Amino acid sequence: MKLPLNPFVSCVRPIVYAVIFALSSSLVFGQETPGDKGADSNAELLKEMKKLEEKVATLEKRLSHYENDAKRHDSAAASAKLKTNFHSYDNAPAPEQTDVTSNGAFKIAPNEHELFGLGYRSHAVLSIGAYGEMKFGGEETPGGWKNGFDAGRIVLLPTLQVTDSITFNAELEFEHGGIAQDDDDKLTGSVDVEQAYLDFKFNDYFNWRAPGIDVVPFGFINLFHEPTQFYSVQRPELGNGLIPTTWFEGSTSIYGKIVNNLNYQFQINTGLEDVGSKDGVPDDRSSYEGGISGMEALGLARTPIGDFDQTKNAPGFALRLSYTPPFAPGLNGSSSVFFTSNITPRGAFADDGHALGHSSVTMLDSELRYRIPRTGLELRGEVVDVIIGSPGNLRANNDGDPEDNVGKNLWGYSVEAAYHIDLSDHVRNGWEIVPFYRYTYENLQTGGFSGIDDNLPTGQGRRQFHTFGVAVFPTPQIVLKLDYQFALDDAPDSPRADHILGAVGFFF
Repeated sequence: MKLPLNPFVSCVRPIVYAVIFALSSSLVFGQETPGDKGADSNAELLKEMKKLEEKVATLEKRLSHYENDAKRHDSAAASAKLKTNFHSYDNAPAPEQTDVTSNGAFKIAPNEHELFGLGYRSHAVLSIGAYGEMKFGGEETPGGWKNGFDAGRIVLLPTLQVTDSITFNAELEFEHGGIAQDDDDKLTGSVDVEQAYLDFKFNDYFNWRAPGIDVVPFGFINLFHEPTQFYSVQRPELGNGLIPTTWFEGSTSIYGKIVNNLNYQFQINTGLEDVGSKDGVPDDRSSYEGGISGMEALGLARTPIGDFDQTKNAPGFALRLSYTPPFAPGLNGSSSVFFTSNITPRGAFADDGHALGHSSVTMLDSELRYRIPRTGLELRGEVVDVIIGSPGNLRANNDGDPEDNVGKNLWGYSVEAAYHIDLSDHVRNGWEIVPFYRYTYENLQTGGFSGIDDNLPTGQGRRQFHTFGVAVFPTPQIVLKLDYQFALDDAPDSPRADHILGAVGFFF
């Protein structure tokens, strides 16, 4: 499709023609050509015509420059319509189709003096998106309540539209204020590359995401975890271990649509590993932390993404189907499955010294989101099940600590109700307030532990969460949150605490 010119360029062409006409008129009608001076007049006329040609050439060159600039500008605007939540090929409606690059498109100017032959990038369009959240409030601890502030995360989303069919996407995240070099810097966060890959678009049914860093297509929040996508201050509890959100791996995938309203993404990734530290199993065979446990679930089991530091060789496989049934307007959902044949790291051992054998992990997830038409009511629900192939080979069941034991299954579910209230008539146009309530249940210790540890459930992993609060959206890109949560745990010393938290979130 031909890109329209902007109004400035549209005005330039008639101006050029007007100048040409004026100059031509001045030559034809403004010059005196008496008969006794015919030769001199002809020579003078040719001289003026040559000057006119030079002026016309200069004007045409400037016009061409303006046209090219306008095309690049319109190309940038077109690329801004790309879905910048690049985690999946979901066709679900808002909020995941948020256009976050409309305020962040930058043109790369043509380079007349190409450096090292890189001039082919002169027409590429770079877009920058961002999301983040700032949290404040109080949490209950064993020593009493503590108040504080957390610069939760600031994330940059650079995207380069290399060609019409090739796109580079990345997600660069700064968590909890960043990282420190010295103890007196008082920074305790991290800097992570959560996404970095090239997409090759072939057609609506088949596309390829080249090997890179990408989030695992499992569930909804793991893919769409920007603060405008959920109403609580903290991410939903099922994404805090049962699904180790944000779960990103070295991976490659294919994606597209199967039929209308049904999309897929299939990914091969580096899987999970049963070691809870970045250094893997220590060479001196000293104690080490398990990656899967009855306290952290799978929260520590993500594989490292750098320097070939993965501790086992078995890949992981993830398949996600997302759907928007046409017979139920307002209903969106997805079903996901993940499998890896082995999570046991190389050299893994029990505290008594015997080698730990292999264990597979299978994960299942289904979630639904239903915005009832012509009402403000929205309902969400999700269920997650993690199946351990050989729990007797897990480090948590062989580390001498029965409180973190893991059974054959780790599972949980959540249900949530929210109501959208339009404040346009009371505050100003576009404002919306969303009160909500969410209930979550998890059981991370279902029995059948095996291993050398005592096989008695402690109740450590049986948890209930009640979360209710309100989210205010001045625009779909900004959210103000306030919620209260109380947690119930069957363990005598609960690791989960009540909280009263507020937050400011954005997704541009």
